[in-house]
Amino acid sequence: MKRITTVIMVSVLALAVIVTACGNDQKAATNTPAQTQPAQGGEQAANPEDPLSQFPALKLPYTVEPNATITEYQGGKLTAKEFEDFLRTISFLNPQQREMIEAADQESLKNFAREFTATKILAARADDAIRKESQNTAEKTFDKVKSQYIAMLGKDAGAFDKLMQNQGLTRELVVSQMALINDSIGVLKQGITDAELQKQYDQADKAQFTTASVRHILISTESRKPEEALKLANELIARIKKGEDFAALAKQYSDDPGSKEEGGLYKDADVNQWVPEFKNAALTLPIGQVSEPVKTDYGYHVMRVEDRKVKSFAEAKDQMRQQALETKYGEFVQGELDKLITKWNIPQPKQAG
Repeated sequence: MKRITTVIMVSVLALAVIVTACGNDQKAATNTPAQTQPAQGGEQAANPEDPLSQFPALKLPYTVEPNATITEYQGGKLTAKEFEDFLRTISFLNPQQREMIEAADQESLKNFAREFTATKILAARADDAIRKESQNTAEKTFDKVKSQYIAMLGKDAGAFDKLMQNQGLTRELVVSQMALINDSIGVLKQGITDAELQKQYDQADKAQFTTASVRHILISTESRKPEEALKLANELIARIKKGEDFAALAKQYSDDPGSKEEGGLYKDADVNQWVPEFKNAALTLPIGQVSEPVKTDYGYHVMRVEDRKVKSFAEAKDQMRQQALETKYGEFVQGELDKLITKWNIPQPKQAG
């Protein structure tokens, strides 16, 4: 079980606004192309003359009194006002969350409430040292996020102030929410030592930490018969082996929009993002050797691994710590959380339309 809005969110917090607003998301070589989603619920497209229009205010999918109780747990409760502040904060920090929240059904709202209740319970266990570090980190992170927003708002600090007002947020509220989340993560981090992570690294399959620069040409079977795709893949392999330029052929023939314009190259990519057949070839092909056709669900790939390396422990440590955090959170949820929550009062979402 992964903590989708808190542990993961905080790990990329300073980059969340840039990535989600600008769509700067590298696609894996074997992923399907990203699709442009239409506006939901009659929502109008952003007005290019008004940069604030790309960040609409969150519209809660339910109505409830601010002092109502959402959850009760041993030692405390989560109020509707606290829950709203949490939802507005994560929508501000990661704009992609806004549509998810607005479209949430009751079960999805329960998951958000469960996560924030978990945050409150864990944060209550933080000591003074954790709280001090959490507050300091939250303040610095807010300043980074603010600078990113201002850059996207035409370097207009006044527009950012207006955005915050539209969102129903203040700096103090957002920082306090981030600090609370950081407190909960600080508690989870206890016991995750470098020594323990080093031991896990030494014992792990190093494929977990391998990156590769792979150039490939995808001959898709979506619009042609498999035998036709295989024939073309073999023809391209023969041409490359005779000396034709791999990158030029990729630009001409590849059906992968994520790498086509880069001459088929995915540089220093995590091999674990790829489907098994592609990953296996990326791990085993001799450097510089053109592959035989590699079949995946997408078609046939002509591949050449140009570089491959295993991250050192120092390079892999942050990734491992994140995975350990998610594991500890899952253990907390399964072993404690639902036993500690004694009452649920999840609001009923409004009917669509």
